[in-house]
Amino acid sequence: MIYLYAGLGIAMISGISAMLQIGNNLNNMAPLSALKTNAYEGELPAYDRQIMKKLYTQSVPDDDICTYIKDSIEKPIYEDGEIFSETKKQTFSKNSFFSNSCVLVSTEAKHRVLIIPKNEGNYKYGFFSCSIINKPYCDFEKDP
Repeated sequence: MIYLYAGLGIAMISGISAMLQIGNNLNNMAPLSALKTNAYEGELPAYDRQIMKKLYTQSVPDDDICTYIKDSIEKPIYEDGEIFSETKKQTFSKNSFFSNSCVLVSTEAKHRVLIIPKNEGNYKYGFFSCSIINKPYCDFEKDP
């Protein structure tokens, strides 16, 4: 019986020291990457809702959608996105998913909007947006 208690005591000490070692290892690990800050805040969600309200209606036009959106929104002011020399399109992405997109950019709001035509589903267009504080395109436009 004494041997049983001694064995349990040693097993408990071994388990506790293993847990402490794991804790120390976790504390000493360097992070793989820094946490990204969320730049999609402030007025940007409200701007997206404003555009989506126009975009996802039955009376949305079949073509020239970016002009329609620009003309129907007062603030912030949106302009056509620039043409990238790498792709010869308004999107930085070479992915065919974005190839027919039109792009709107508000320099005052630091907001970029991509609108893509859809061939299926209830709506004619897909909508993507991001904050463009440090670069002229969205992170999701980078090709892998």
